[in-house]
Amino acid sequence: MHLLQLSLTQFKNYQSANFRFSPEVNVLYGNNGAGKTNVLDAIYYLSITKSYFNSIDHQQILQGSQFFIVEGLLNRNDLEEKYRLVFQKGIGKTLLVNNNDIEKFSAHIGALPVVMIAPGDISLINEGSEGRRKFVDMILSQCDKMYLHELMNYQRAMEQRNKLLKDFFDNRYFDRDLLNVYNEQLSRSGTYIFYERSKFLDIFKPLFLENYQKLSGLNDEVDLVFESDLNRQFYPDLLTVSEPADIDLLRTTRGIHKDDLVFLLRQSPLKKFGSQGQQKSFIIALKLAQFQYLTQVKGEKPILLLDDIFEKLDQTRLNQLFNWIAKGDFGQIFITDTQQERSQDLVKQTGLDSAFFRIENGEAFLVQNEID
Repeated sequence: MHLLQLSLTQFKNYQSANFRFSPEVNVLYGNNGAGKTNVLDAIYYLSITKSYFNSIDHQQILQGSQFFIVEGLLNRNDLEEKYRLVFQKGIGKTLLVNNNDIEKFSAHIGALPVVMIAPGDISLINEGSEGRRKFVDMILSQCDKMYLHELMNYQRAMEQRNKLLKDFFDNRYFDRDLLNVYNEQLSRSGTYIFYERSKFLDIFKPLFLENYQKLSGLNDEVDLVFESDLNRQFYPDLLTVSEPADIDLLRTTRGIHKDDLVFLLRQSPLKKFGSQGQQKSFIIALKLAQFQYLTQVKGEKPILLLDDIFEKLDQTRLNQLFNWIAKGDFGQIFITDTQQERSQDLVKQTGLDSAFFRIENGEAFLVQNEID
């Protein structure tokens, strides 16, 4: 599977741009702010139907315009697939695949698997548990339609339960039967999600640990620990125990929406005790494990988007990563860089087919199709 072509119309800082890509390695180089990352985000849009960096669609429109269009032509098993995503102010977003309108975007998630590695991913370490849950949820949602369905059911039931708790307080009443309805919905969907997350970590963790050791070249004792209220109690019991606090605080205080994936270094929090290099290696190892997990489960290699990877890793780690790339462990790869020669030298060592694009103020220029 690889992306053959990409067309952008009034997307971010691009008035109009067309790309024809190599099936192996594609490098976009140029100054900061030129629009390199926007190309990667457009590819992510075709996969997930939203931006990797900013979930507000109208903020992706070129300033002064009323809409944007992202179109892609994909080769999958020697068959071409056409993707067209349009967002218009006041109308909304539409997605067409092979000229067929996709009514529910959730049905599209996973059809075009991608993995993005970007500088902002360090927030997985530095910020709260929500980002780490979303990281796990996005992986599983690309692999399992039932997981995404139950996740949406859970979120809807929790919002309704929280609204009910507020109604109890505002109107000074209590409806046990109605509360039990939402409790049952949370228990059913939450239990499914908990077990899927647990099974995921059993597969994901060994991939991560191997990646970290390869990248760092050290025997650092790192670990991933899945923390959940359901590790200690079944869902119905959990909601019963937490009910007094829920009523007092007017919200659902416990459940799988509080799950966390804890990052450890020598059994201590990575956030507090990990060096900058260790944290960077940790994030890259996580994302490469995401790639490997998707490959195993879906049976095809996702598109790998590497944004500003040269600023994230030192030369030793970069060499290790490009050694993996040279072995063909990945499928189609997109890389952004500020320096042409640096990326050329590393890509040349892989021996893979490549295309280089110079990006200048929202314009793209094909430089060469391969490194001699």
